[in-house]
Amino acid sequence: MHRLKLLVALAALLSQGVMLGGSARDQLTIDATKQPSPTFKGCGPFPDSAAAGHSAGLPIRLELLIPTGELRPDGATLIDFLITDIGAEPIKLPSSVNQNMEPASVLTLWFTSDAIKDEYFKDVKSGRLIRVESPPTSAELYGRNADPQTFLVLAPNETIRVRAYARVALNPGTYSFTGHGELARLSHGTSELVGTADSEVVTRTLSSPTAR
Repeated sequence: MHRLKLLVALAALLSQGVMLGGSARDQLTIDATKQPSPTFKGCGPFPDSAAAGHSAGLPIRLELLIPTGELRPDGATLIDFLITDIGAEPIKLPSSVNQNMEPASVLTLWFTSDAIKDEYFKDVKSGRLIRVESPPTSAELYGRNADPQTFLVLAPNETIRVRAYARVALNPGTYSFTGHGELARLSHGTSELVGTADSEVVTRTLSSPTAR
């Protein structure tokens, strides 16, 4: 009888949305669409990335969410990077999109895809057009050790969503996309790589912007 009463009480708690062992928490979100366009950093797929979904030194699972459908008028699209702590301990990630500070850590997020339209710059001396080789950054999150408000502690199995832009024009059609992340510490003009992560490959079909 006592066991039956306990089961009834548990069912009542769950029906009210109460989570046992912890409180319910909305998914954490950082809006990086309001930051200025980051400068090219020459980032790219890492030599030690053995396969999609690989991470080294950074215990996260990186997922790339790109909507299927019509591109924006500038040919770009919104992108969500989902970062999940898959380690056994909490990790601290930069969470500020303010670039006007002296950063101690920076989390750089970008993607590679055959959908990216080629971009060129003109060589000053020769006047020739040269194709840009480095993929553009989608989001940069900064954190300064002296300011705990610029970091976010991500508990094991907890996920943060970073909303960003493609920041480049994309070709309409069906293409594959891979997300990349790099966490580095900056100090006195030097950069120390902490860890990297790559997402699984995703395929999306993009259509041309509607003329307005």
